Amino acid sequence: MGESHEARCLECGCQFIASEGGGFFFHLLHCEQCGEERSIGFDELGELHLRYLKSLPNRHCVVSREHDAYVRVHVPVEPISSEEYRGRVEALAGSCSCGGSFTFAAPPRCPECRSTRFDEGPTSICYD
Repeated sequence: MGESHEARCLECGCQFIASEGGGFFFHLLHCEQCGEERSIGFDELGELHLRYLKSLPNRHCVVSREHDAYVRVHVPVEPISSEEYRGRVEALAGSCSCGGSFTFAAPPRCPECRSTRFDEGPTSICYD
């Protein structure tokens, strides 16, 4: 599950919403240079996501447990390691318009100065 927080940049004072983590049915990646977000739905990943599910010893998440169990037993695809899966998802995410790459590891950034230094406010919204 992902979270969004009110944030205030410690460098320039800009207030913005910082989101991290994917949801039950999508991944959220950030650009490694500018922090732009790119959401990729599992349906967009197609067989790649099924291959990842096939490799998991348990479900991906509680919401999709029946689907995940079905895939592990009945879908005829070759499993893929978590590392290979993440690399392929990042490759599919492509390049950002700034020239950077979308990655799982890139943190949110201030939209004004691109700093990764910010305070999170008291308001936190969890999303799927």
